[in-house]
Amino acid sequence: MFERNIYDHYQLYCEERFMLGDYEGFMANQDYYVFVPIDRTAGQSIQDMMLMTEHLKTTGERVVAEVFPTVQKQSVALIDGVDGYLLKLPNRSEEWRGEEEESLGHALAFFHYKGANIQSGRHSTSNYFGQWKFIWEKRLTQLEQWYQKMLQQLPQTEIDDAFIMSFPYYMGLTENAIQYVADSDIDEPYRANEQSVICHHCFMENTWVSSPGVSKSLVKLPTDFIIDHPSRDVAELIRHEFYSEDYSEEKIVSFIYDYESVKPLTAYAWRMVYARLLFPLKYFETLENYYGTQLRNERLFYGEQFLDLLDQEQRNQTFLSHFHELVGNSEMIIGVPKVDWLQEI
Repeated sequence: MFERNIYDHYQLYCEERFMLGDYEGFMANQDYYVFVPIDRTAGQSIQDMMLMTEHLKTTGERVVAEVFPTVQKQSVALIDGVDGYLLKLPNRSEEWRGEEEESLGHALAFFHYKGANIQSGRHSTSNYFGQWKFIWEKRLTQLEQWYQKMLQQLPQTEIDDAFIMSFPYYMGLTENAIQYVADSDIDEPYRANEQSVICHHCFMENTWVSSPGVSKSLVKLPTDFIIDHPSRDVAELIRHEFYSEDYSEEKIVSFIYDYESVKPLTAYAWRMVYARLLFPLKYFETLENYYGTQLRNERLFYGEQFLDLLDQEQRNQTFLSHFHELVGNSEMIIGVPKVDWLQEI
C-alpha cells in the first residue's frame, strides 16, 4: 500500500525501501525520500517550514531536506492511512566533507548562526521565544486538573498511585522553572539583545538523520524546525544525554566546549539552559503519553517509562545541584543564580 500511495500522490516508483530512524524512506530516480507523519512533526505550518528552509539555504546550509509536493501541488498526502509530508533528501556532494568532520557542538553552533535573523510571520506558529513560561503554565494547569480528577475518583493502577504521590513535588519543580524564567527576563540587563534562531522542537544526537550511504547524521528535516532561543537546543541535547544509557559528564562538557568555541553562550542563555533543565519535561511527556493512549501495549510501555523516571529523580536532583560546577569552564555561567533548595542536597 505504501508504494501504491506514493505513486498515486507523487508519480514516484519506490525502487528501494529503507528505514531512516523511525521513518519510511525510499529511493526513486537516484534521489532519496522520507515520509514524516504529521503527528511526528513540530506542528508548524507548511509556510513556516518553507520560510525556514529557504532562509537556511540562503545563509549557506547545504544539508537540509525539502518538502516535496504531490502531483496536485499539495504539501500533505495520505500514505498508508497516515497524513504526512514527503521530504526529498539532499544529494551528497564534496561540499559535505567539512561538515562530516565536525563535532555535534560545532555543527549545532554553526546551524544556529545560519538560522539567525529569521523573520517569522506575524501569526507564525513556530516562534516560541519568550513563550516558555506561558506554555509551561498551561501544561501544569492541565496536569493539575488530571491530578484533582484522580484524587476524586481514586487511583485504579500503580501508575495512578505514583502520579498522585509524585505530582506535588513535580508541580513545585515546574513552578521553580517558571519563576526562574520570569526572574531572568527581569534581572538580565542584556535580555533585549537576545535573538531567535531556527531551532528544533526537541534536539537530540539523532535529530539530524543520515542519508543512505552516509554514516554521520547531517541531514536536517524541516518538520523538526521551530523558531526559539538557541538555549533550547543546547538544553535539550544535555537532557537527552543525561537520560541516555551511555551518559557521561565528559560528553556534555565536550559538547558545551565545542559549541562555545563557535558561539559563546551569554549569561541570559545560560539562565535559559538551566531553566529548561529545571522544567521536568519528561515527567509531563510520559504522563501525557500514558493517559493519552487507549492501547494496552503503549500504556504498559509508558507506565514503565514513568516508574523508571521517578527512580532517577534523585540522580536528576544531584545533576541540577552540581550543574554549575560541571560546566564551570564556561565564563558566563558564573553569575547564573542557583536554586537554594537544590544546594542543600
